[in-house]
Amino acid sequence: TTKITPTMASRFAALAAMSLSLGSVSCFVVPIGAPLSLRTAGSALGSCLHPASARLAAPAPFAPLQRSLASHSTFKMAAAAGVPIIITGVNIELTPAIKTYVTDKVGNALSKVGRRVTRCEATLTVNKNPSIEKPAQIEIVYTVKGNVMRSSETTHDMYASIDKVVDSMRRKLRNYKERIIDAHRQSKPLAADFDDAEIEDFKLSVGESLGPAPTVPAVDMTVVKKKTFPMEPISVEDAVLCLEYIEHDFYVFKNAESGKVNVVYKRGSGGVGLIEPEK
Repeated sequence: TTKITPTMASRFAALAAMSLSLGSVSCFVVPIGAPLSLRTAGSALGSCLHPASARLAAPAPFAPLQRSLASHSTFKMAAAAGVPIIITGVNIELTPAIKTYVTDKVGNALSKVGRRVTRCEATLTVNKNPSIEKPAQIEIVYTVKGNVMRSSETTHDMYASIDKVVDSMRRKLRNYKERIIDAHRQSKPLAADFDDAEIEDFKLSVGESLGPAPTVPAVDMTVVKKKTFPMEPISVEDAVLCLEYIEHDFYVFKNAESGKVNVVYKRGSGGVGLIEPEK
């Protein structure tokens, strides 16, 4: 048996408090005969697994990175683009029909940029609140030659949401291909990795399904301001507090635990999200 020292007990207690503050669900094993502080911490952490904990109100105005208690399911499907589409359902049963529909529609849109697609994730979410008029949301995050793109739509019906989000993807991919074509014509580095055959395929596919491009005001994407500032390592909890105080939608910080640059941001559906680089 391992002797639990006061120092070990305090560290376990701190771990329990941290797990609760981040809303994570962990397995916490407390040895028989452990000191009271350790047993209390274990009991506190264990309470987050009990259904009664759902009645506890989250601290206002932001619930720091709480994980949803909604049901999740994830599947990986092969797509026409050659890259598996990872489909995740939240509060929705991913039937074979809906998985096939997502794979066919999204895969067809991505096939227009072929081998340049390296990642695609689809998240289907149904809001169970009966007062929500449009409860069916789908979010697609896809990477094309290192460029991360995101399309999201919400309607009254999941199939309608899928149709709308695919239209959004097509418009963004069309814009991307037009930029590559222009860069190739001007011999810019942006198109350096694309061969002539790919450029010709892009030219043929532009406008294939959408017809003439809609007339929209040009968006100035020129970098017009640069900021530099000291970035002392802080915890995620402190970053969430800073997010509240600065009155912005996001906050960039150096994570004291990992030493890497992270971002916390206000989510449109409520709560706070955390972005961190892959290891």
